[in-house]
Amino acid sequence: MQQKLDYFRPALTVGAIAGVLSGLPILSAGNCLCCLWIVGGAIIAVRLLAAQAPGPLASSDGAVVGALTGIAAAVADALISIPLRSFNMDLARRILDKAVEMGGELPAGLDEVFNAGAGALSPGWFLLSLFISAAVFALAGALGGVIGVSLAARKPVPPAAPQPPAVPPPTTPPGPTDAA
Repeated sequence: MQQKLDYFRPALTVGAIAGVLSGLPILSAGNCLCCLWIVGGAIIAVRLLAAQAPGPLASSDGAVVGALTGIAAAVADALISIPLRSFNMDLARRILDKAVEMGGELPAGLDEVFNAGAGALSPGWFLLSLFISAAVFALAGALGGVIGVSLAARKPVPPAAPQPPAVPPPTTPPGPTDAA
């Protein structure tokens, strides 16, 4: 009977870390490099899954744990982004104010964008952005999981070379024994 693998523990553990890295303002730029945190997290989750597996993993195992890692990362990213949203808007406003001080000119209507962005995020937009992030992160995670399976694949052990039959020790021929 085949042992059932626990996909959720590695996916939730690594997905939470990848989501936090994706949600933090400066570190989130790592996802601009081919979804670095998500794909890398899925590869690590596959390594954790491979450690508990009795045999080699299939590509489908990697895709499942990678997709679950991506979904967990999307949830963690969304939860981290909520309190940082106003901070990001304030930071962007200060950067643009400095640009104006240095002689730049802001496009018309940009103040309305900042005022709308500084408000509370509606639950509908939050759920829509979470759904889209979860779909994108799940796809990137599934790709990372398949890559992780190919990197963590256990090499099959070659069969041992046949040993020559053991030569029995020489026996003494039967005959009279020296009883003298």
